[in-house]
Amino acid sequence: SIELAIHRSTSSKRIGALTFNPGGPGEAALPLAAAIRDGLPASVRNRFDFVAWDPRGIGLSEPQLDNCIAPRAEPYALPPTGPVDWARATQETHEALAQVNAACLAANPDVAPYLGTYYVIRDLEAMRIALGERQWNFWGMSYGTRIGFRYAQEYPTRLRTLVLDGSWAPNLTVRSWMNGESWNYYTGKTVFSSLFGKKLAYRLQKVIDGLDERTITVEGTELTRWEILPEIFTNISYQTSYPDVLEVITDVYKVLYKKDQAAAARLPRLLKKLSARAEPNPNAGLTITFVNCRDMAGYPTIDEIVHAAEVSAANSTVFGGATAVTKGAFCAGLPDDFAKGYTPLIDNLTLPTPPVVVNSLGDTRTQYLFGRTMANFMAGSSLITYNSTQHVSYRQVPSSCISNAVTDYLITQDQPGNLLCPYAPLPPPPPPS
Repeated sequence: SIELAIHRSTSSKRIGALTFNPGGPGEAALPLAAAIRDGLPASVRNRFDFVAWDPRGIGLSEPQLDNCIAPRAEPYALPPTGPVDWARATQETHEALAQVNAACLAANPDVAPYLGTYYVIRDLEAMRIALGERQWNFWGMSYGTRIGFRYAQEYPTRLRTLVLDGSWAPNLTVRSWMNGESWNYYTGKTVFSSLFGKKLAYRLQKVIDGLDERTITVEGTELTRWEILPEIFTNISYQTSYPDVLEVITDVYKVLYKKDQAAAARLPRLLKKLSARAEPNPNAGLTITFVNCRDMAGYPTIDEIVHAAEVSAANSTVFGGATAVTKGAFCAGLPDDFAKGYTPLIDNLTLPTPPVVVNSLGDTRTQYLFGRTMANFMAGSSLITYNSTQHVSYRQVPSSCISNAVTDYLITQDQPGNLLCPYAPLPPPPPPS
């Protein structure tokens, strides 16, 4: 069963139904629906029924994965400084993930194989028919762009407009997803630093280099590159986190090179603030695995993962190497033929109304190359390039360049053409009352 909610338009200028997917895979849409709709321009809110739904196996939709907490071997502990044994890290991570993935699949034979986008787009089509809508207006964010383009492949005449925001590539495999890490964080840190001047670029590189050589101890707690770099590179994906990321970079630099104790004392609080949200339901995390591994073929070998990790670490940071290992081993323990409905675009897809693709130059979650590839394969599409590291940009940043173009497209179906939109900083927070 798929849970959905609708906010009806009462306007005489109603155009149709607008739906969205917030990404993940594994992100529930219903808890976000009110905030996302409220963030849309009035011209969009008034003209569309707004439809929110939790994809199969997620949020309030059922059935869901169960009994997926398996004993897990403790993988290789990445060293706090110095070189990393990427072969050992890969082997032990692969073994640990294989144990978890295989156990979850065995416990959920009637659920796990049916979470992929192949099935999600058929749910989306069933909802369209049930609601009596001739066409969808679809806004896909991050993983939601995969839903959007695969729906477009299968039901090209059932889309009035299609916005692909923070896009995945339409021909991605697990192997190419992993290999994308080779320059991913280098690009991210380059674009992020360019927004704030040469001084920041110097400091960030010194932080990366310094953490490879030594650790920071605050009140008896050791902070290593593995506590600090993930918080920097995960959170540069969101402009709302920029002030805290900048403060972490500055304070780590001061601690490493100026022995600033006041800066050291601030770090635990800042890192906790930036800390990625903990996943309260361990079964939900594995939903991501089964969606991605059902959607993407090309599972890499252990030797290929080791090579990707070594290249990524050399080109960007050790965090890039660790990310390559995680992505490469994502589908460990699953059958080689687990991917279903994998039909990558190999030729241009022509839609009655081509999509608008939005991607940031330095996005480390869905790389700019992914968005450019999506636009290349979608005949007649527009690519809006945003000079930022923001992941998902329409109405998430104060860019009138992006907002006006996408809003006009949703209402009129007119293509904005290819645009390069300048960085639009968030306004400063109001002073405390």
